[in-house]
Amino acid sequence: MLRRSIAAAALMAVALLPLAAQADSAAIKKKLSETPANLWDLSLVRVESALASWAGGEGINTFVGTEADNIVMYVYEPAGKATKAECRKLIDRVKKAGGVDPKTGYADNPASDYAALLNFAQIDQFSVDESYAETADSMFRIDAVAGSGEGAVTCKGPLISTEVAYPTQ
Repeated sequence: MLRRSIAAAALMAVALLPLAAQADSAAIKKKLSETPANLWDLSLVRVESALASWAGGEGINTFVGTEADNIVMYVYEPAGKATKAECRKLIDRVKKAGGVDPKTGYADNPASDYAALLNFAQIDQFSVDESYAETADSMFRIDAVAGSGEGAVTCKGPLISTEVAYPTQ
């Protein structure tokens, strides 16, 4: 009796398996199109695309994440030298790509090119914050990793600053 029940369950699972594998693309599109994206979501996509385009490539991987109200730009060079100097170069690369002078820690314009990615025509920036772009710049942090494995070196720092920290692992 137990064998028949197990065999019947196995047969039923095999019979239903092809149904589970068939996707209803219209249902997926419908569900995704009914879920609205907001300007924060769009901002993160803009920043991630710009970071990859401006600072990525040549064996350097990039991605963007969030931490509370901040945007964290991650840059990782697995084949790079696992040194503090190399890690600092990665942070400097991200800064230069966004119009920030790594030596002074200030944006070349009133704000960085990354802050400009948080601008939208439908937002009255002044009503949100009197120094919208500069405040947006303060929301960015860069986390970098040079090298790979146990010897990799990590460093991090704000976009608008000369400060770079090397947290211990």
